[in-house]
Amino acid sequence: MSKKMLLIAATILLAFSARAADLSVDEIISKVQANQDKIQDLYAETTTTMTTDLAMPGQERSGPQKNVQKARLWAKGADKTKTEVLSPTKQITITNGDRLAVIDPVSGQKTVQDLKKKSGTLAAGGQMTLEKAKEFFYFSVRQTAAASAEGGAAYIITGVPKQRNQFMGKIEFYVGGKSWLPAKIMIYDPKSKPMTQTELEYSSIDNVYVPLKNRSVVSSPLGKMEVAVEYDAVKINRGISDDEFKI
Repeated sequence: MSKKMLLIAATILLAFSARAADLSVDEIISKVQANQDKIQDLYAETTTTMTTDLAMPGQERSGPQKNVQKARLWAKGADKTKTEVLSPTKQITITNGDRLAVIDPVSGQKTVQDLKKKSGTLAAGGQMTLEKAKEFFYFSVRQTAAASAEGGAAYIITGVPKQRNQFMGKIEFYVGGKSWLPAKIMIYDPKSKPMTQTELEYSSIDNVYVPLKNRSVVSSPLGKMEVAVEYDAVKINRGISDDEFKI
């Protein structure tokens, strides 16, 4: 093939790829959200293992420290969650709409926050979804050359903060084109240096994908922290009562 033909082919390919990416952002986000929308409510028992070698400036590293937390999780809709930490300490955290409560089950002491006052942050308004994240990020998408772990096409959705952020430069979601679930999430600092890498695994219950495991590695100048979460006894769409989320 002549250089001229190569140039024409490359130009057509680039134009098609750019147009496909523009059309695919909302479509892929919609497919990712579709699985989440099948889960009306969810219950799970979780084991969180945190390993860290973080050390404050001036302190000597004493080797990795490990902490294991057991908890129960309830979720309903997009804005109701309840986490009951069973060990090593006991605590209950409930989010219901724009209100958040932290409860000490031993003393009964309760602290309630109004999340409306944090409407400019990602914390307000319940669970963060890719659809909701569009309020905070400019998104683009590209198809990777390599196939996804599940087979088939793989896509990378890149989000850049709409407002200047001194901590985050961009976020990337690696999505498989069969399950349409994020298998990996990368967060970069403003200098494009990786800060957090999260890998996710799922299992299928009644043809709905639910969390099975996720593992996050956080890197900072103070050291590294690894957080692994395993989900057991997962139940979906069992009709959890709103009373479970009373504040």
